[in-house]
Amino acid sequence: MNIFLEYPVCPLPRHGYGKPPHEKLQQKMDLQRSTYKEYLEETMKHVDALATISLDYPQNDQEPFYRNNWLPLIDCAAIYTFLAKHKPARYVEVGSGNSTKFARRAIRDLHLPTKIISIDPQPRAEIDSLCDEVIRQTLETIPMQFFQQLEPGDILFIDSSHRSFTNSDVTVAFVEILPILKPGVIVQVHDIFLPYDYPHEYMNLFYSEQYLLASYLLGGSKLKLLLPNFYVAEDCELFSMLESLYTRLGVLSTNPVCEGCSCWLEVQSD
Repeated sequence: MNIFLEYPVCPLPRHGYGKPPHEKLQQKMDLQRSTYKEYLEETMKHVDALATISLDYPQNDQEPFYRNNWLPLIDCAAIYTFLAKHKPARYVEVGSGNSTKFARRAIRDLHLPTKIISIDPQPRAEIDSLCDEVIRQTLETIPMQFFQQLEPGDILFIDSSHRSFTNSDVTVAFVEILPILKPGVIVQVHDIFLPYDYPHEYMNLFYSEQYLLASYLLGGSKLKLLLPNFYVAEDCELFSMLESLYTRLGVLSTNPVCEGCSCWLEVQSD
């Protein structure tokens, strides 16, 4: 598909990477630091289990590993953390692959009752056998009633095309699905760099998803920030809470772009 624009676009980061972060978003995100600390403390309760996961590609291709090029270390640990803390009945992934492997590892380690439901027309890894239900369709083709059945504590993990167009998965997620979720449902959106812009490495990808999330947050939406991993990685105090995990793994970093870019939120009452 080719897209022809009437006016030229100059993709450059407006916030961060040598410039100040977005001021209003920074202020809003600062307000929930105590919540972020609670989740990081929960992560460290599982440091022994997390430290046993392979850094590099394991012999069993259904096992998770940290240097996977798609899911930075903090994001991997966060999946384990949220499943451990909330023990969801359903973990619904929009976009599957490495995240599925970490979810299944947490379910197995912790003997959780969680069912993995994968929505992805073309998952990056062969993960069908790790899922309880596979829906090989694009998000925009799924009936809205499917998402209305999610209950408090259930997780909706969104890692889709990252681009908002007419009838695209991102547009449907933000305009149609998020507004109908029940209070207490946990939502994760991946490749979120708030309060910074997308990094230079992403400029030619023309991602736009995080601008919709920023609009939600700035507009006073019913989404509560639980753990914005890029914010955590850029904050010395918060990032230091994960130091022992990195030490146990014997690494300073596992990803050339960032240490985390998952943004975890909880739906609140209107």
